[in-house]
Amino acid sequence: MFRIVCMGIGYDHEPDFEIDRRDGYPHYLALLVRTPCRMRCGDEIRSYPANTFVLYDVNVPQYYAADGVPYTDDWVQFESDPKIIRSFGLPLNEPIMIPDWTHPEYYFTLICSAFFRGFNSDTVINSLFTAMLTDFSVVPLMQQKPLPYFGELVAIRQQIAAQPQKDWHAEALAESLHISVSYFHRIYKEAFHTSLTQDVIRSRIDAAKNLLQSTGLNAEEIAVRCGYSSPEHFSRQFKKSIGVSPDYWRRHGIAEANPASDPSAT
Repeated sequence: MFRIVCMGIGYDHEPDFEIDRRDGYPHYLALLVRTPCRMRCGDEIRSYPANTFVLYDVNVPQYYAADGVPYTDDWVQFESDPKIIRSFGLPLNEPIMIPDWTHPEYYFTLICSAFFRGFNSDTVINSLFTAMLTDFSVVPLMQQKPLPYFGELVAIRQQIAAQPQKDWHAEALAESLHISVSYFHRIYKEAFHTSLTQDVIRSRIDAAKNLLQSTGLNAEEIAVRCGYSSPEHFSRQFKKSIGVSPDYWRRHGIAEANPASDPSAT
């Protein structure tokens, strides 16, 4: 699907850096500029913020430059089937401002690592390219109808998954964003198609399954680590979410879990 011609990450240049390729390349160029920059869009050269991405088509003019400050970019020159590129729906030759919370530089770092290590690189590169272009293709749609506080909501959701044992209250989270509780609930549901409460429960159950599978902790210890006030509360919510008791899930695993055969599920 994707064959890398050459690439580089973290290339630093002086504030007067400028590229003006009138004929482009005979292959695609994926460019991420990590610093403020200037790019040509149509007939006009404009200033763009850090984390601007552009996917240049084959044999098209390319212009990008520093914007009066030191310049850093990541880039990949690659070959692919035009039908595959079009399937992502990503606009070609148009700068796209990638939000900071997506950490776009991670994709380039991982692709670079796979490219230079050599072994098993084709499979990994194809997967990473597919993930990157799929992820970036959503950004223009979000910019057309931006959801307020989306980056902050993503950060909150990541914190919930990392610390399910904490007391997560919409009131405190809404206050941290300086918005009302009702508005917080609305935009959270709009962003993730689930409620804050359901996300907290899901994170706690996921953490509990991991502890049941990988440790010898008893139900009381797992309940504490996952934010439950008692083993009974933990057990009830686990059964409601999974369909079987924690003990049954630990013994049989989710693949074999059958509520009908779990005596404690009735």
